[in-house]
Amino acid sequence: MSDTVENESRLSKREVEEELQKLSEADWTRAEIYAGFLSRSLAGCDGNDLLQMAIEKFLNMRRRWPRGLEPLKALFGAMRSISSNELKKETKGPIDTFAVVSTTDESPEEGQIQPYAVATTLETPEDVLIARQLVEQIEAELFDDEEAGLLFMVWIDGTRGAEAAAVLGWDKKRFDAARKRLLRRLAPHDKQG
Repeated sequence: MSDTVENESRLSKREVEEELQKLSEADWTRAEIYAGFLSRSLAGCDGNDLLQMAIEKFLNMRRRWPRGLEPLKALFGAMRSISSNELKKETKGPIDTFAVVSTTDESPEEGQIQPYAVATTLETPEDVLIARQLVEQIEAELFDDEEAGLLFMVWIDGTRGAEAAAVLGWDKKRFDAARKRLLRRLAPHDKQG
């Protein structure tokens, strides 16, 4: 009986295919923006790879698509989970994929230690962790405002103003409304430092 309840609470492969086919071009653009945002910390995996992995997991029934969940929310949740798992593998694996290794053949001067990696940032691991936690907190707070959430992701990628509006396919009025809502939601975080 629990198998029946389990199957009734999730979409079948055919239903998943139907949900994916219903997505408009604008929805696919949003999904690609989400994927690009969620893959920004992954080595060797871009947004298209992440989106493809999520779709594959749904179609192969290795990931559950709860009945009644909107397609973009389902894709975002799957991509976020995959991204998190991949990042854990990269950071806990035997090879540090984020280390920048010296590529020169120069030998060190006598008495000098040869560096095996070169730091590319002054951020400490604590700074990175705090920033990630803040981004995740803001993402959670913006989950009820899809447009502000999309704009936040585009801003994190460094795209601003008219260029951000063009990336999102929004007119000036829609962009300004989303920007104002986002700034209001970000204001408490500015006061925290």
